[in-house]
Amino acid sequence: MISSEIFQQLVQRTNDLIVVTLASPIDPPGPIVSYVNPAFCTLTGYGPDEIIGQSTRMLYGPVTDADTVARMHDAMKAQQQIRVELQCYNKAGEAIWLDINVVPLRDDSGQVTHFASIKRDLTAAKQLQEELSTLASTDALTGIFNRRKLFEQAAIEFARAYRYHHELAVVMLDVDHFKRVNDEHGHFAGDQVLAALGRHARALLRGSDMIGRWGGEEFMIVMPETPLEGAAVFAERLREELAALSVVAGDETLHFTVSAGVTARGDGDQDITHVLQRADVALYAAKNAGRNCVHVLAAPDSCAA
Repeated sequence: MISSEIFQQLVQRTNDLIVVTLASPIDPPGPIVSYVNPAFCTLTGYGPDEIIGQSTRMLYGPVTDADTVARMHDAMKAQQQIRVELQCYNKAGEAIWLDINVVPLRDDSGQVTHFASIKRDLTAAKQLQEELSTLASTDALTGIFNRRKLFEQAAIEFARAYRYHHELAVVMLDVDHFKRVNDEHGHFAGDQVLAALGRHARALLRGSDMIGRWGGEEFMIVMPETPLEGAAVFAERLREELAALSVVAGDETLHFTVSAGVTARGDGDQDITHVLQRADVALYAAKNAGRNCVHVLAAPDSCAA
């Protein structure tokens, strides 16, 4: 048997956060804290005198998942052990992720008198996970979606539009004579052109719209709830603004133009690839027409055709 003194040292010195709460009430104003160890105070910034006698709900904030909290509290009411991951907040209002393992504590008669919550800081691991997810879905040069992520999102939006008979438009963009930019001004200048295009296009888009680098100097924009005519107006505005844009690359100031192909979902389109193929055809029609222009191609079954 471990003596109470050794056990107390273990609790005091562990890096895990340990919080003991009363068995009731669980609903507000509970759960009421009766003990916290030093690790809890270090991570959260709350001293024992600030948290003991208060509710653990002090740690919840605007992004704390209410469903997870309800599930944890339901388990406590049923006097069951539960383990969850929950985003909480420290005293400074900063978000922290915690792995929380809640265990009922029973007296000699078997009655639950307290709950012990062993909490582990997951903040760094969650941040790394988010960074890796961002890297996997983002084009490193422009900061917008990469091809894989944009295709996934476009497929999701197409499925939604197809199911509910909503409009969906796609704009394909290509930088005119991009090889010439690289050959005459260098690849750094070419990178600056692509980054400027991504920034400017994203600034003009609505929150529901999506843009990604489709490959090389080609970009794609997906516009949910947008008719063909609206997407065409947007594409023309974007083309004009990009043509007027000055891009500084070292000691040089560059100008560039884009060609754009615009299409929209038609009733005959079975998946997003049909729409993308038509947008690609429209883009090359714009390039064949002399570049620095917008070509609109409606779906064959569209009333706008």
